[in-house]
Amino acid sequence: MHLMFDERVYNLLNFFDLHCDTIYECYENDFSLRKNSLMIDKTKVERYNKYVQFFALFCGTPSKNKNQIFSLKPQDRLNALIKTAKSEFFKNKDWILQCYNINDLDLAFAQGKRAAFLSIEGAELLTSDEHLDVAYNAGVRMISLSWNYKNKYACGALYNDNEGLSDEGKKLVKKIVQKNIIIDISHLSSKGYLDLCSQTDAPFVASHSNSRKVHNHLRNITDVVFHEIIRRGGLCGINLYNKFLSAKENPDFKDVLNHIEHFCSIGGEKCLAFGCDFDGCSLLPKEIKTADDMHKLAEYMLKHNYSQTVVNALFYDNAYHFFEKTLKKMG
Repeated sequence: MHLMFDERVYNLLNFFDLHCDTIYECYENDFSLRKNSLMIDKTKVERYNKYVQFFALFCGTPSKNKNQIFSLKPQDRLNALIKTAKSEFFKNKDWILQCYNINDLDLAFAQGKRAAFLSIEGAELLTSDEHLDVAYNAGVRMISLSWNYKNKYACGALYNDNEGLSDEGKKLVKKIVQKNIIIDISHLSSKGYLDLCSQTDAPFVASHSNSRKVHNHLRNITDVVFHEIIRRGGLCGINLYNKFLSAKENPDFKDVLNHIEHFCSIGGEKCLAFGCDFDGCSLLPKEIKTADDMHKLAEYMLKHNYSQTVVNALFYDNAYHFFEKTLKKMG
């Protein structure tokens, strides 16, 4: 029997997203994870049979509109963001469960709940070795070494693509790997990436990065980097931010597929997921307003001759299998 595209998607679609900034918005603006005007809340993800979200702990830089986190001392910012995340997860424990390992994720689904992991975007939140311990114990399972700017460990590509890891950054890499936390290379400079590769053979993730071959933007990754992700059995999350998709004023789903198709064409079909950057950017393809709309992209792919197996892999299976391997032995 022939099914309409949306019916097929409703029946089968799971969604695993590698990056959002919703916790930061909850902290800065006192939003609730249950119901808000953001891109992620309870109602915006309930259509998915299984939903997993990495929530980033992020402090950014001071601005005229959002700088509450910067009223705190640097050493206090991580704990403040953790407190917000823990509070939101507790208040919403009826529908979402914070996970520390893959067993917790499976438990969330067994209980009919959604699953949440914590990550850190920008290692400037780690002002000491003790902060790394605090982050791990709080459930942080993925850390990006930099954001857009330079910190004491690393440099963002948009700040200086030719500046690498500091000596402290190289030491931090080894400490992160020893704790079995996953390193995220999104935002990291090209030189920083090379330094990272010299420090560890561990698989890494580009949680929210697209193809620089398709759109030549410093925030996107080169084919060389993506080939290394494949070689190490890592993961790359497709970012929906317009400026990373295309030079067009209003990118659409075709522009998203251009990145997916290029990565697949060079052997990356098992290393692709989504890192949509919800609540971290305001300019998305015109078809996407919130996380609730991701099913439209799945429908679009099915309509354009992508198999259900490929769609399932991109939306959920690839990410699940990666974390099934990397988080299996973690406490």
